[in-house]
Amino acid sequence: MKKNILLLVASTIVVLAICEVCIRLLFPQINAHDAMFQFDETLGWVFIPNKKGTIVYEGGIHHVLQVNEDGFRDFSFQSKKGSTKIMVLGDSFVSNISVKDEEVFTQVMEDQLNNTSVYNLGVNGYGQVQEYLVLKEWYPKLQPDLIMLMIYLRNDFTDNMGKFPWLYPRPTFVFDEKNTPKIIPPSTEFKTKKELPFYYRSHLYRFVKKSFSNIKSKTVKADDASYTPPELYTCRYPMTEDSKELYDMMERIIIEIHQYGKENNTPVVFALAPSMVQVEDELWFQLKAYDSSIQLQNDLPNATLLNFAAAHNINMVDLLPALKKADSEKSPMYNSNEQHWTAAGNKVVADVLSKYIQEINIKSKDSLQ
Repeated sequence: MKKNILLLVASTIVVLAICEVCIRLLFPQINAHDAMFQFDETLGWVFIPNKKGTIVYEGGIHHVLQVNEDGFRDFSFQSKKGSTKIMVLGDSFVSNISVKDEEVFTQVMEDQLNNTSVYNLGVNGYGQVQEYLVLKEWYPKLQPDLIMLMIYLRNDFTDNMGKFPWLYPRPTFVFDEKNTPKIIPPSTEFKTKKELPFYYRSHLYRFVKKSFSNIKSKTVKADDASYTPPELYTCRYPMTEDSKELYDMMERIIIEIHQYGKENNTPVVFALAPSMVQVEDELWFQLKAYDSSIQLQNDLPNATLLNFAAAHNINMVDLLPALKKADSEKSPMYNSNEQHWTAAGNKVVADVLSKYIQEINIKSKDSLQ
């Protein structure tokens, strides 16, 4: 009897070990995403310089992410040799950690544009407040010929209000009666994440846990969910007072960034990155059914910001039409689980932005000296 019990235990351990190895190889579950960042007293958080980690998401996303020595997801800044320099700021739609290095739209642009270096200064979770601070820190170091800033139309509005921290607290702006911004630094009073139990290192445990969570989520009614899609605020027509406040803050920060470019004789281009819900018709119809009492306009944030930009002589390009057209004709533009651009989506974005840059004919400052 005792021998049989030991045999059963040993067999179980062997089976679990085989399952662990198979899942690690075929369906890896542990993502190094959160471990790639550290707290920063000015910006809230930054990529850890020279940090390397494995990025894993459902849908076949599995590759190694390497942060450069300057703390950004890009090849070494020192290795770039193009005479025309483009500085790209933004959040995870610029860092694009779900695709390989050569597939990120900034690298595709660098390959498309003659004698041009494209610097990717995107950091996951950032809003325009943090991007403005990165601009002020890195502009003197890079001396770019063009500043490009990506606005993600899903959560950048609320990020700028500072109401929702990410892995760490974020800085915010407060404008006085003269419309002069005052920077409120991120709070240093936050709880460090506790060390996870040892079994969280098991891919098998994560796989089983996720499977049960997926089963449970399918039994939860939609009206019981505590999550409200951001598009119910940003695409709501007519706007509520809360929505107007979000747009007002966004427009004030856009003016500040545009003015910084003017003061340094450097053009600024704002690019509007739509959400997956705006691009994919099926998701948009699901959103409209979420609350039938709310009237929604798919391109409201795009149209509102484009009109604002035109009124203030600001360069702005909308990525929604190209992504929506390509999504209906080609492979998906977004990873359905991770919700950022696929390699195909990055290619479409690069095509639009490269064409726009060629049309406005940016001159290298080095060539003017």
